[in-house]
Amino acid sequence: MYLGRSLTYLSACPLLTDATRPVALAPAVVDVHSMRFAWRGTTQALLEIEALRVAPGERMFLRGPSGSGKSTLLSLLAGVLTASAGEILLLGHNLAALSGAQRDRIRADHVGFIFQMFNLIPYLSVMENVMLPCGFSQRRRLRAHQRGGTVEAEARRLLGALDMADAGLLARPVTQLSVGQQQRVAAARALIGAPELVIADEPTSSLDADRRNAFVELLFRECREAGSALVFVSHDPGLAPLFDRTVELTTLNLAAEAQPPTR
Repeated sequence: MYLGRSLTYLSACPLLTDATRPVALAPAVVDVHSMRFAWRGTTQALLEIEALRVAPGERMFLRGPSGSGKSTLLSLLAGVLTASAGEILLLGHNLAALSGAQRDRIRADHVGFIFQMFNLIPYLSVMENVMLPCGFSQRRRLRAHQRGGTVEAEARRLLGALDMADAGLLARPVTQLSVGQQQRVAAARALIGAPELVIADEPTSSLDADRRNAFVELLFRECREAGSALVFVSHDPGLAPLFDRTVELTTLNLAAEAQPPTR
């Protein structure tokens, strides 16, 4: 069993040779140790991960069948959910040891999340939705100023890169947008303010091929320029070769064989 767990750990970390091995690993953006998660009221674990590390600036592609727990894992990495046991460190902070308000602050300052269901605020305009994180985080507001001159200018720049530059479009409530347009607004909102970790849950599912390519190009460019790590979930296998590393959740998750996926 210990050998299997060691091999799982090695498969989850970048391969280092003697020529490229650093004296010490850079501090991780995400560092998971002996993490176990079960839904409240159940004893069977949905996720059991011995080790997972996401380095600064790394682009990680997370793959797994529907119901395997991918979205649950993303919520755990962002502190939306907390582990039942073990540790999830986000920029060195043990999320399970923090209060809900402290996790909210860490997430607001350091995580951009593209939710599968977008989670846009329906009564706000396109621009207001994109600028929203900068209203909750002074850190991201300052970074948006540094990158765009003003928060509004940075929001316009990001939306323009996603083919959403029309002035009339930017003032509309998001409820008047197509699904694909809403997805692009959610992406711009996650990227504004250069968070250290960008989490993307099926972010290209509603985009056509041309806009998908533009979206991925923007995502990579923004993450590269900001030094942000990217954890990206998709059912599109054609995207996997573009990433630094592909992680198979069914291999990483030690609980996968113990219980059929339910979520």
